[in-house]
Amino acid sequence: MNISALGERKIIEVVHEIIEKKLNFKPDYDDSAFIRLPSSDYLVLHTDVLNESTDFIKEMGFYNFGWKAVISNLSDIACKGAKPLGILFSFSLPKSLDLKDFEEMVKGICDACKEEDVIYLGGDTSSSNELSIAGFAFGIAKRIIKRKGAKIGDLIGVTGKFGLNSIAYEILFKKAKSDEYIKNLSLSNLFKPKGRIKEALMISPYLNCCMDISDGLAISLNQLCELNNVGARIFNIPIHEKVNEFCEINNLDPLELSLYKGGEEYEILFCFNESYLEDIKNLLTSLKCEFNVIGEITKNKEVIYNDGKRNFVIESKGWEHFKQWG
Repeated sequence: MNISALGERKIIEVVHEIIEKKLNFKPDYDDSAFIRLPSSDYLVLHTDVLNESTDFIKEMGFYNFGWKAVISNLSDIACKGAKPLGILFSFSLPKSLDLKDFEEMVKGICDACKEEDVIYLGGDTSSSNELSIAGFAFGIAKRIIKRKGAKIGDLIGVTGKFGLNSIAYEILFKKAKSDEYIKNLSLSNLFKPKGRIKEALMISPYLNCCMDISDGLAISLNQLCELNNVGARIFNIPIHEKVNEFCEINNLDPLELSLYKGGEEYEILFCFNESYLEDIKNLLTSLKCEFNVIGEITKNKEVIYNDGKRNFVIESKGWEHFKQWG
């Protein structure tokens, strides 16, 4: 069987099954690994790789490619409630890569590390037919926040607004109509993600579960509910105001675009008890971070959108490596 028929999550399951049989160890499936230290703190570890053929778009430039590699690694560390401390990168470099492009990529890595107060500790280099950046980040946590932990009645929160990355993909790959302001705004949002590292750390004491949104909002909601064996009622998707303007010009549905056609926002999706609502709101407001309650966890295993005007099942569609969009 070809691995493209399985998709990323099934491939991970295959790896875990082999580890369990060969090493008599059952991995705790999450977006980062963690080890309890003698101090009772947790060492949190994460690796993420970006490849030129699947992750690099010519318009983004090599500086942003390096920046994005840092954010993609640190985001998952922070979502576990860990303060990222250091990061290493292994580069697979084609001989044809221009030195100036390589230097720009490393500058992007350094600036993102400086932005997030993380030490860039070096790594390894190797020759290859394709440019690849494999990051390895680590941090320390007092308490681990897993993707599992949602409780019936929990509120579901997100940072940020959605749809800008969806616009960027429409402009890049479908040549959709757009004025220069919306085009530049959406491409900047896609190519140089902010990440929510500080935000995730600040609110982590109040969360029951947490994950970042890197594969799209709809698939992330479904993953969270599937892992927790619950459902969700979603009644509010915060959509960027420029998305509505773009969709009107291009005859698109802003809600569908924001749910299914995005990805790599690196916003955070989390569940919490309603009693902590004001605490979370105040903390995120202090960081000038957009925060919205988008729904609640339910017993029903489906993920339902119902805002009083529209009612439909949110399908588990988004980006998945090997399968790609589906």
